[in-house]
Amino acid sequence: MRRVSNMMITNNSIRYIQNNLQRSVRLQEQIAAEKTILRPSDNPGQISHVMAVNSTISRNEQYLRNIDDGLAYLNQADSALGTIGETLSDAKTLASQGNNSHLGNEDRRTIAEQIDKQIDALVDLGNSSLGGKYLFAGKKNSQPPFYRDPATGEVYYRGDTQRVSREIVFGSSYEVDAAGVTDFGSANAGVFGTLADPTDPANQIDDPLNPGQKMTKVTGGPLEVLKNLKERLQNDDMTGINESLGELDEAIDAELVQRVAVGARTKHLQAVQSQLDDQNAKLQEVLSNIQDADFTKLTIEAAQNDLVYQASLLVSTKLLQTSLLNYLD
Repeated sequence: MRRVSNMMITNNSIRYIQNNLQRSVRLQEQIAAEKTILRPSDNPGQISHVMAVNSTISRNEQYLRNIDDGLAYLNQADSALGTIGETLSDAKTLASQGNNSHLGNEDRRTIAEQIDKQIDALVDLGNSSLGGKYLFAGKKNSQPPFYRDPATGEVYYRGDTQRVSREIVFGSSYEVDAAGVTDFGSANAGVFGTLADPTDPANQIDDPLNPGQKMTKVTGGPLEVLKNLKERLQNDDMTGINESLGELDEAIDAELVQRVAVGARTKHLQAVQSQLDDQNAKLQEVLSNIQDADFTKLTIEAAQNDLVYQASLLVSTKLLQTSLLNYLD
């Protein structure tokens, strides 16, 4: 028969007590956190599933932040485009007044001054910003992209023509801006026009904000339409003013097309946002089913374990008090 020593009794007693104590601590942690899985050792079979679900939720939350940022860009762009459309409509009203043959030269010059202020208003809209980033500057968006030369009245651009995008699903980025201008030779103009030929020195001036760098003149688009209208009013060019009315209609239609495109992208982002919200809600439910605690069950288990712990302490105390002296008279 194997001999049982006092040391073996002591070690076993300590081990039983420590196991019960550790279980009590773990149960109390689970009750406090209201979760059954707090560390990999709690349920090795489920922990990989929990980690995968949490990783997906975290990634979706980043996509949702990207979408919020993108929607802020698009909403601001939509607002600016709406104001551009209103400005062009006002300019058409003024052009119609200037097209009246009964007006005198001074009257048309007064209208031309109002058109000049509208050009400044468009430049200000081109320099709209959100969170310190300029909406129509492409990715070079830390400075106002449009500059109107006070000497000539021409408008120049210091941004770039790259589009701003955000990743909204894995491996897929989506444009969240409206192009302020497009490159020279592009088939489609940007919101404010197209860059002139940058190889022609006549189309460039020094950038007052960035010594040693050049800015390129903006042609076409609503800026040029208003510039032409202003000059025709100043010169009493009735034929030209009549042409400007048609050009303004085309500019208003072009801005409307830009605004519709922004609206379509906004709806797409909102649809993806709704899908991600639904997916995260379902993933949270999966997590809840895996790791959420049954409070009543854990409370009963904790009480039972406390009784076992107290009993093991009592038994161990009695066993360890026994020695050879107990058997001596």
